[in-house]
Amino acid sequence: MRLSLLFLVFASGCAAARSGYVLLNAQRAVEKATLAGAEKRAPYEYTMAVEYYHKACEENTYNEYGNADKLATSAIDWAARALENTSDAEREYGEEFVPEDRK
Repeated sequence: MRLSLLFLVFASGCAAARSGYVLLNAQRAVEKATLAGAEKRAPYEYTMAVEYYHKACEENTYNEYGNADKLATSAIDWAARALENTSDAEREYGEEFVPEDRK
């Protein structure tokens, strides 16, 4: 009984630590996309990254560490896509590119 309780305590702590680590990486990825101007140059991908990150934070507060981990990983993926599309827009249209509907 004690052993299973001890295992449960350590197992839940590991999930929380991993979730926190992935959430921190997601936050950094979204911040990097923000600084690169992805909000204007890749609005769809940027919005997906931000929303996945916010949902991951929400799930983390409810101690749903597995869901938070998956959502944060999705946020990192979307932020990477936003950065990639931002770089593509810069190469194609120049550094000052802003879509017509965003001016």
